[in-house]
Amino acid sequence: MLEPHSSVVMHGAIDYAELASRGLSPDDVLDFSVNANPYGPSPVVQEAIRSVPLERYPDRECLQLRQTIQHFEVQDGLVPLASILCGNGSNELIWVIASTFLRPGDSVVIIGPTFGEYSAACRAAGATIVSLKATVETQFQVDSMSISRYLQTVQPRMVWLCNPNNPTGTLLEPDDILRIAKRCMRIGALLVVDEAYQRFVFPGEVSITSELVAKQGELRLIVLRSLTKDCALAGLRLGYLLASPLLAKRLSLRLPAWSVNVLAQAAGVAALQDRPYLEQCMQALQGERQDFFAALKMLSVNVVPSRTHFCLLEVGNAHEIRSRLLERKLLVRDCASFGLPHHIRVATRPASDWQLLVQALREIL
Repeated sequence: MLEPHSSVVMHGAIDYAELASRGLSPDDVLDFSVNANPYGPSPVVQEAIRSVPLERYPDRECLQLRQTIQHFEVQDGLVPLASILCGNGSNELIWVIASTFLRPGDSVVIIGPTFGEYSAACRAAGATIVSLKATVETQFQVDSMSISRYLQTVQPRMVWLCNPNNPTGTLLEPDDILRIAKRCMRIGALLVVDEAYQRFVFPGEVSITSELVAKQGELRLIVLRSLTKDCALAGLRLGYLLASPLLAKRLSLRLPAWSVNVLAQAAGVAALQDRPYLEQCMQALQGERQDFFAALKMLSVNVVPSRTHFCLLEVGNAHEIRSRLLERKLLVRDCASFGLPHHIRVATRPASDWQLLVQALREIL
């Protein structure tokens, strides 16, 4: 199903002005609208930040951070260091990708409903957007063979795919990704796979995209990942991409100097090195997710199946439900900006938090 993208990009998380208008502070609200690690950053991150010399310029090349990413994230030696590029959040990298490789009039396929920054960045570059959207009737599952055939027809210059997808939590399997990547190769399109939520796939699954980048040959593939979600560093803004050394070099020339600040670099290194903490968080989150989703299914709402720790709820008027929940100091994501005005997105938090949300939904609905 093809539908135009909205020109307005909305995001989850706290709107500080909105809270102030209600006489609330951020500390007053339980935030279910952000789909990040609810347990916060590793304690070693705080220690690392305290020891950072603020008077010193950051490393322009993010060398230690990239080396840490290479070792802990993409299997040491599998992806060359020159294939890793860091940015001020993956959002900055999205805009750099669009401005580097798109020209006015280029066509871009975005597989949705999904994150709005892809469309915003491509429109800013003058591209024409075609949205290939899954529907609620199929539980937002997309078919890689249909996508592949459609790409052959449209012949776009660039394709954006979020996997697992935000906001639906759906996941394409490795064979599906490979099918789409090969189709993009044959038509000469650049494929961008956003794996910001890759660590939140339950049950866990190994991504093949690192291997595809390492062996891509004629494949034109960029993989985006975020350290703000799983490492709980949203306030510092930190992300990276994997691409061929040639593509990564072209993109690096578009980044402003010192894009990644010293605190973000130090925090990223510390967070990735504390693997036991990350694994502990994901294990706890998996258990909470199961209990939370089971409780949601007891309500009179359609819970869209999700492979992640967040999911969509079909609640009728999403804007109204969000407002009524915020009156109770509970923040959820109104998905109208995704083209889903009847859905809210909620992310797993500890039981003491999500039980309050379930009770509030039960009373409101």
